[in-house]
This record gives sequence, structure tokens and C-alpha cells, in this order.
Amino acid sequence: MRVFISSVRRGLAAERDYLPDLIRAIGHEPSRFEDFGARNATSRGACLEGVNQAEVYVLLLGPHYGDEMEDSGVSATAEEFNVAQQRGIPILVFKKADVDHDPAQEDFIRRLGDYQQGRFWVEFADEKALGIAVATALQNLNFPPAPLMYLPLAQPVQIVWRRDRDPLGDRSLYAPVLEVHALPTATGSLRPVSQLADLAQRLAVRGREMGFFGQADALTIEHDSTTAWVLRRNDPHSSGRFNDRQTDPYAGLAVGRDGAAMIFQALPTDAMGALVDQADLEQRISVLLRIVAPHLPATEHVALAAALDPLDRVSEGDPGLVGNRTSGRAGHSGGKAARAEPVDQVARPSLTEGLPAVAEELAVRVLQALRAGSTSRGPWG
Repeated sequence: MRVFISSVRRGLAAERDYLPDLIRAIGHEPSRFEDFGARNATSRGACLEGVNQAEVYVLLLGPHYGDEMEDSGVSATAEEFNVAQQRGIPILVFKKADVDHDPAQEDFIRRLGDYQQGRFWVEFADEKALGIAVATALQNLNFPPAPLMYLPLAQPVQIVWRRDRDPLGDRSLYAPVLEVHALPTATGSLRPVSQLADLAQRLAVRGREMGFFGQADALTIEHDSTTAWVLRRNDPHSSGRFNDRQTDPYAGLAVGRDGAAMIFQALPTDAMGALVDQADLEQRISVLLRIVAPHLPATEHVALAAALDPLDRVSEGDPGLVGNRTSGRAGHSGGKAARAEPVDQVARPSLTEGLPAVAEELAVRVLQALRAGSTSRGPWG
């Protein structure tokens, strides 16, 4: 789960610095304004977007309320709380014991604790006690899994595949690439073009945080008038011994103004190409969707698609044999792709609670296309 930590830093610095590592240690992803880095956006906008992307909101109450915004008349923490409340996500409240509160904070705490509409909280003495309380509360959250239902599309969804999107459609690639797409199915508002530069930076940050990109990787971080993307390019000069396992660095993420998201990664190869099977594809697709899902807009349903492209050097088999084989069957030819087109839609929460089943479905569809031989056009049209 993505957990947003909300509070004034003054008076709670030790607690805010202690929580992220603990939250990671119990298998969740922390989010707080200290980690947002330099962005082409206001800190207020970045924090509110962080709440919008979170699945759980953790509110820490210390001695201070914080400065009030001129337009809203409430503090940044109160704004974040209001957004979390409007979204209906779980809100966990923790109050530091034995501290004096300024008058505005006293009023905020009184409103939070109102019997009719307020919330209970857990008091803590220090960061370690807070850590235990937060870990317990997160573990006790009971998210009923949303039933995974595939619904027909109300209208066709148009995919712009990687090979057709410059500069992401690199035709000098030595390795085949797995790409995954997630698209909102309802027409919504478009992201302002002025936000795409900041979005590209955030894609790079998330990619590094999730281990999709290495911390020292050289990345191309760009945008145009419709899309933001970050790309780790392939190395056409990389080489090794004849049958060494080669891991092409080519990988990237792209998100459009309409919220359509694409993530892709080259497969490991040896002299005879790449091997894929259902279990390996499921695992890879699951990881890719987990990375890209937080960048999708708050939409009710999404359509999903995936592809292996190109197929010239792809065969079905045990991926563990790549780099450890002396013979094999030649893969497809002609520069074709195996594509699982978007033919239905699923509820947005399925990308968290139902992720294994979603990944399995996409993997099966891609393998069916691989076995049948794709009818998609080659790279030169």
C-alpha cells in the first residue's frame, strides 16, 4: 500500500524521519513531502497529489497546526486531511502525548475528536512507540478484495504502441521488449501541458525508488505537448561471450495528458534470443503495473494491454535457461509483435487487490498471441 504521512514537521521531525523505513520494512510504500525532491510544481500541489495517489493516510498530531493558506484559510495538513476524507481512503490518526498545542492545533484536534463526526486516535510518546502503533494499525487494516470482473468496453480504446511512438520505438534494439499499457476508459480532464515537465521528473523518481532504474543510471527525461516520459536507452555496443546472458538496459515509462500510461523493459537474451513462459510473464507484468499504477488518474475503470515486440528472437520456454543453453528453436521472424489488445476493462482497485489475477490474464493473452503468430505489421510498415 502507498501510505501518505501528513503533519507539520516542526515538533515531529524525529517521528517523520523514523516512519518511512519502518513502513517499507513491513511491505508498504511511504510518501511524504521530504522525499518529493525538486519539482516544477508548488509544494502544496505536490503534497495534495501525494494524498490523491495514496491508499492510506497517516495523520500525526503534534504541538503545531501550521501556517494557514491565504485562499483556503486552513493549514497544509488540514487540506491534506480534507482530501483524504473526500477520497474515502483509510485515515489513521496518531497524537503525540504530553505536548502543549497552539490554539489552532487545539481547535483542529477538537474537530477531529468530535463524537459525531470525528475520529479516534492513538497517543504516542516517541518515534519508537509511534512506529509500533503505525505498524499495528496498518496490519489491522482489512481491505476486502474487490471482485475481479472484466466488463465490456463502452467504446474502442486506442493504443499507441511503443514502436509507433518516437523516440520510444527504438528499432536498433537487440533484445525483445515487454510493454504494458493501462488506460482510463472514461473521458476525463486532460493534464495541463505545463505539468508534463514535472510529471517526467516524478516518473524518474518513482522508477528509481522502485528499483526499475538504478540510482546511477543515465536517464533521458523529456516531454512534448502530449506525453511525459523517462527512458534508459539501450547500448548497441554492449557485447559478451557468445552465449552469455545479456540484460539490455532499455526500459522506460510514459504517461500522457489523458492519463494513458505505458511501461516497458527489454528481456534478457543470449545468442539464441529470449525465452518466456507464463510464470515469468506474470511476475514481470505484475511488477510493471505496480510501478505505473500510482500515475493513473482517479478513474473508475481501466483498460489493459501488453505486448512482446519484436518477436524475431523470442521463443516459449524456461527463461532460466537463457545463457545456459547450447541449442534451441529459432523464434519468430519478420519483425512482428505478440499483442494482447485492450478488449475489456477492470475496476481501478484491481491493480492493487487483484494484481496477480490481472497479471495472469495479460500473460495468458500475450502467450496466445505468441503461439498464434501476430498479424501486426513489421517495423517498416
